[in-house]
Amino acid sequence: MAGTLLGSFVTFLFQRRTADRAEAFTWRRLTREERLTAYSGFAEAVVAYRRAQYDPFHRRLEDQNSPELVSAKTESYHRRMIAQQALFRVQLVTDDPGLVPLAEGALEATRLMAEATDGPSLENSVERAKHALSDFLLAAGEHMRT
Repeated sequence: MAGTLLGSFVTFLFQRRTADRAEAFTWRRLTREERLTAYSGFAEAVVAYRRAQYDPFHRRLEDQNSPELVSAKTESYHRRMIAQQALFRVQLVTDDPGLVPLAEGALEATRLMAEATDGPSLENSVERAKHALSDFLLAAGEHMRT
């Protein structure tokens, strides 16, 4: 009888250990998927925001008072809001303290495109924004692989 009880107890321990491993694996997989979705969604939103930053610049050169400029600015603000929401998701899912400042930097570099005064300054701003997003993506990719 003691052998049967011992065997049952050992079986229980192995099953519990197997269940714990399966649960941990599932948790890691779901966390990874959430991070991938948040990181890639943020990058997509910043790229769309960056694209929307071009239009107000060009409309401002054409006519400072045009309805097209107002429309372009409205679209840019809308894209910024979407990118800000994507940043919030990054903040919620990451456990890497270095990723949030990089994401904030990418968003800020994209916002600064609006301060460009001429073609060369716009292109410099675009390059800074691209570089900042690339820095975020490199760090996010590294975080995903660890």
